[in-house]
Amino acid sequence: MVQNIWVAAADNDLETVKKYIESDKFSANSKDPNGYTPIHAAVSYGHIDLLKYLISQNGDINIQDAEGDSPLHHVEDVSIAKLLVEDFKADWKLKNNEGQIPADYIEEDDEFPEVVQYLRSLSHENIGSSNTNENNDSGNILDSLPRPDQVEGHEISYKYQNEDIELTINDEQREKLREIAESENPEEKLAEFVKESVHNQFFNNDKDQDSPVSKKRRD
Repeated sequence: MVQNIWVAAADNDLETVKKYIESDKFSANSKDPNGYTPIHAAVSYGHIDLLKYLISQNGDINIQDAEGDSPLHHVEDVSIAKLLVEDFKADWKLKNNEGQIPADYIEEDDEFPEVVQYLRSLSHENIGSSNTNENNDSGNILDSLPRPDQVEGHEISYKYQNEDIELTINDEQREKLREIAESENPEEKLAEFVKESVHNQFFNNDKDQDSPVSKKRRD
């Protein structure tokens, strides 16, 4: 038998690795004195079948060695990097003891630019996803607003304003909106705020119907 499970993993000796694991003396996560695991070896040398076997044996794809490096810190091929992140859900943001994520660590050696480029792209995709979620949240808030002709029998419609048009909001309204945005249930409170604002606007208009300003608003 090969000297140890870590050498067997580096040599892509799947059968020997299986024998070690089946002996119950070692596991997919067994560490040598430096914290190095069979998973680190399989990733570093690009042994895909061995890696899949180790993961199937409860291997931790984010396991860290003594220096805090995860297997993804030692990937040398972009296809392996994609396999780890997209199939095995490896954490591309996991930092080692030096505070480096895998992209930082690999870029430092300037040897595998395609891997670095792929890992860097993940951060951009994450930002785009966050922005999409924020936009979706905004959509949920808009969906909760009163529907046309729902408030006090008046016809109501919503539209996006031109960026050149300034919306005047007094300090009291601005503070109220800030409180709503920071509340636990902003959608419901925003809907109530709009209802109240529309009601007050029409009520004031009815009181001041002879006012040129109020007539202009109704026109």
